[in-house]
Amino acid sequence: MNIANLLHLQPPSYERKKHYVFGHDLGTGTYGTVKQARAIDSGKDVAVKIILKKTVKGHEEMVEKEIGVLRNLSHPNIVNFLDWFESRDKYYLVFDLASGGELFDRICEQGRFTENNAATIMKEVIEAVEYLHSKNVVHRDLKPENLLYKDDTPDSKLLVVDFGISKTMDSEDQVLTTMCGSYGYAAPEVLLRRGHGKPVDMWSIGVITYTLLCGYAPFQAESDTKLVEEIARCNVIFHERYWRDVSVEARDFIKCLLRAHPEQRLTATEALQHKWITTETGTDVDLLENVKEFNAKKMFKKTVRAVTAINRLKSMRADTGHHQPATGDSTASTSTESPLVASPTSEHKPQEQH
Repeated sequence: MNIANLLHLQPPSYERKKHYVFGHDLGTGTYGTVKQARAIDSGKDVAVKIILKKTVKGHEEMVEKEIGVLRNLSHPNIVNFLDWFESRDKYYLVFDLASGGELFDRICEQGRFTENNAATIMKEVIEAVEYLHSKNVVHRDLKPENLLYKDDTPDSKLLVVDFGISKTMDSEDQVLTTMCGSYGYAAPEVLLRRGHGKPVDMWSIGVITYTLLCGYAPFQAESDTKLVEEIARCNVIFHERYWRDVSVEARDFIKCLLRAHPEQRLTATEALQHKWITTETGTDVDLLENVKEFNAKKMFKKTVRAVTAINRLKSMRADTGHHQPATGDSTASTSTESPLVASPTSEHKPQEQH
């Protein structure tokens, strides 16, 4: 039996917890919570990701890998990792606080949103991904919820966050095989278990761009099985009602990313050189209403997921045993890294045929 447990001793790194004053919750997930805190020495507000050890029992390398990835990253569009420590029952990961809100929330607060605004946003995301790929890091869970603004200022940087299932590749030709990510944003090769690499992030960028410009996702079958089939076919439709005011260049940019074969997709460097990104070719039509509609429904689903996660945490805390979360929701996991999470609903899918 562990003597430290008998004596109720904390791990050595736990000493660093006294350098922070913890505040309110910022969010809740399957593995724990994210809390706002203040660093006593600097007076700086930070975000602390708190992971319950019982929820990752047997898979502690997940946390070790995330810390290993984050330690080697430094980019203006990637959340800054500051510190970590652990207690007997929790891991604590400390980050710069991204207080400016999620991407879609921020857009909805604006009075206007055009195609060129979307191109500017995506350029920031792609620059972050280009940096990650130069370090042989694949994010593997790019989606709007993982794009946060650093602060409330008008010129705030957009940050890529949540590296919980990111992976540092040992070589350029390494093939990753874990089923992970989010159904609505996962590439065909992930869903079909064909092995994957850096191109999965570019597929996700294509899905995010599509959604930004029309207010609904490109693939929205009503079941996960049908969604996989739809994504595998890779038939991207630009419904005239929603896309008539969007430029040809924007559509071409998306089509160059949402390609079934990963080797045919634009790399991050190539995407940054695409005409839609480098020149203001987009129309000046206001697309804000479409984005607002998408965000309202996304926020409703997010609330439902949060309630589910809170209930699961309560259940795990009350359970005297150790078990892995069940699959079937947006944060569940049964693998050593992360699951594919639930698909979006089809409520935004246009009915017209083109």
